[in-house]
Amino acid sequence: MMEKMQPLNLVFCIDDKFAVHLAALMRSILSNTDSQISWHIFYAALSSANQMKLTQTSGNGNHIKFYQIEDETFSSAQISKDFSDRLSVVTYFRLLIPQILASINTKVLFLDADMIVNADVSDLFAIDLEDNAAGVVVDSLVAKGSHSQTLGLKSHSYFNAGMLLIDLPMWRSKQITETAMRMVDNGTDYKFNDQDILNITLDSNVMVLDGAWNIQQSCLEALSKESEVKIVHFNGAEKPWQHSSIHPFTHLYRKYKSETVFADVELEHYLDEHDHALIKKVQDKNIRHLYIYGAGQKGRRVARYLQHFFSDIHIEGMLDKSPKIDTFFKIPVLASDISLKNIPVIVASAAFEKEIVALLGQKKVPESNIISITDQ
Repeated sequence: MMEKMQPLNLVFCIDDKFAVHLAALMRSILSNTDSQISWHIFYAALSSANQMKLTQTSGNGNHIKFYQIEDETFSSAQISKDFSDRLSVVTYFRLLIPQILASINTKVLFLDADMIVNADVSDLFAIDLEDNAAGVVVDSLVAKGSHSQTLGLKSHSYFNAGMLLIDLPMWRSKQITETAMRMVDNGTDYKFNDQDILNITLDSNVMVLDGAWNIQQSCLEALSKESEVKIVHFNGAEKPWQHSSIHPFTHLYRKYKSETVFADVELEHYLDEHDHALIKKVQDKNIRHLYIYGAGQKGRRVARYLQHFFSDIHIEGMLDKSPKIDTFFKIPVLASDISLKNIPVIVASAAFEKEIVALLGQKKVPESNIISITDQ
């Protein structure tokens, strides 16, 4: 009971790009608790303007402190190629929490900035970790595979490090940070970066908590109502600040963002190099009517980009082998076996591009009407 009466210590690791998203997260936390909060923000580069805005977001009577971490501290850290377009070395800063917050000897809560809270975090702090160094939630996607065996984890379990309820004295006594930093300095390229390192160093030293405290992309279909979610984690490539997002909790992020000083920050159009190459081909061919083959994340973001910046291009429909939605921003989403009426088709899939091109060829779609990057 004494611990709940003290300020709750929350830690985040961000850069300027994520300041707006952290503000939305902070707002969601404040909207769901009456507890006093001490905010701890770790950063490598964060402008004074963004620090001021986050301070304004921190709430009356709450304390906020910013800690600059030198990039050189993690000069040997690797970012795997699967995440190089959306992660930076800042993700490793959480390893230093027990050292940097040396004067704190209770629990702290680390949260990734791509989260929104939908419950009172004081309930999380009230959990007895029973001599474990941290409370975590299983990674609902990675745990289904054999990655824990690949890492040699004795627990045969793998957690998502986006939410870490850390018992600082226990963590320090087990020298988790020291062991983790030695692994970082070795320069080994881990598939999931510092999350793999944390799973290795915390193996058999964590308490697995209710999955509601870190609802990830891969477990959304199991939910029946919003009240089941305590923390939503936008851990996939699709983010609620993107125009193309159809994540079922996009509205929560946008609601809380609208209540911050970042309310006027516009949504983003995220495109990767493959997307840009497809759109350039559409421009070069001066196409005005087209289908998009693929209603997944790639297809949707290409569609929204074309809608936003090329209003003279009409998207006849989005094709998908197993459509999960009927329409996307007034574009019909159709089964892939329809007649294409000699209209060009963008192949919006990098992973299955060759297979789709071959399928369209079997359907007698002229090669000149297939917009793909299979030749690059």
